[in-house]
Amino acid sequence: MTVLRVTWLAALLASVAAALLACGGGGSATEDPQPSAETRSFLMGSTPFFGSPTSFPDWRFENMGDRDLLSVHVDDFWGVPWDQCDASDCTVPSVWDTKWRDFATAVRGTGKTIFLTVSPLSDRKTLAKRPLANGALEEHWLPASVVDANGCYKFVEDAANAAIYKTAYISFLKYLIDLFQPTYLSPTAEMNMPFTTCPAQKAAWIAWYSDVYAAIKAAYPALIVFPTFQMEYMYGVAEPAAACASGTTDDECFDQHLAEALAIPADRIAFSTYPSAWVYSSVYGHSQPTDTYERVANATSRKIWVSETGWPAVPLLASYPHGSSGACGSELYPASLTVLGVGTFGLANDDRQAQYLSWLLGEAQNRRFEAVVWWLNRDYLDGTVASACPCTPSTSDTCQLADLFHTIGGDFGETMLRVFGNMALRYYDGSPRPGYTTWKQYCDRTYAP
Repeated sequence: MTVLRVTWLAALLASVAAALLACGGGGSATEDPQPSAETRSFLMGSTPFFGSPTSFPDWRFENMGDRDLLSVHVDDFWGVPWDQCDASDCTVPSVWDTKWRDFATAVRGTGKTIFLTVSPLSDRKTLAKRPLANGALEEHWLPASVVDANGCYKFVEDAANAAIYKTAYISFLKYLIDLFQPTYLSPTAEMNMPFTTCPAQKAAWIAWYSDVYAAIKAAYPALIVFPTFQMEYMYGVAEPAAACASGTTDDECFDQHLAEALAIPADRIAFSTYPSAWVYSSVYGHSQPTDTYERVANATSRKIWVSETGWPAVPLLASYPHGSSGACGSELYPASLTVLGVGTFGLANDDRQAQYLSWLLGEAQNRRFEAVVWWLNRDYLDGTVASACPCTPSTSDTCQLADLFHTIGGDFGETMLRVFGNMALRYYDGSPRPGYTTWKQYCDRTYAP
């Protein structure tokens, strides 16, 4: 472990030096960027592309010239070795270990600054899946007695075992840090969502995370460690239960939740935000507030991150037929609304995406963010196919992937794929969306924190 951590520190110093260049440094770019004399204060990143639906997740590294930060958002996708890790080490299934090592080698090979996001929770509620000896992942492995009716893990009632799982998770994070050699680590994604979905466990969950943070910082003092918080939950607009105790879903609610987030140990303040969710709330007349990051900057000296964000550019239906069942549902996004106080035209299209992206990058520069991660560089789905209904799996990869997600997660699983699957900077064929022009203009500036 000692040798690996020395290697990790050397890699960290190298990544800091490389980050002083514009986005083109490291990896292979589609275009050869020409940095301008202007500078930007923030790193720009996105996640790897998920490829073939038959081998999901098939991570692919492409268009590296579009970013200087690689967001390795593994979340809980590959599970956590709860039974194979202890205070001294992790002895994980070999097939599972090989998958992680191959992936980490590919990530490091891009030469980009690495932001690693992991989560101990599935569905932001219960402990993540665990790998079996054959590498398969086991869901719902916890005894029913320690999971409540809402699917939440009972950190409070299962305190003795929760402490054992915490030790295992800390060892697992050390295993990943030594593999990936990241500059930035989020040990949990969207930490505040369980505050709403599992309120009885809130204090214990915060304490559990806080111990994880302290242990990782003790082992890797130079590593920058922080959780991410879900912005729409902070404003109280993500779902009715997210509203503050007073019933408000406004600035008062956000300020209350921001103070709560800043009391949790962290090296940064980071948000995931998908502001098309504002369409489902009457707050601000269906308009996303424009003073969010000004409020954050006034509340803390911590550097600000947008750890994941995006805007859908293809219309979405409430349901899609599969096999002999289901029907083409109604369109979920309205034909018109106001976004950031401008315009009244449809939500899910290229122009709306470009408008939000331009505003966000302007805020990042003005408020001196440390990083912005646009969730997707290239669409998972062919937009022309995705916007049509029905979708026949035998005709395209897009339909195959939608069918796979429907098989795994029903209508909800497919909807999540479709929400995120067409919000990239590039279309499915790799050609740039209108918003990409603004992204590239910033990306070609020299990064000068």
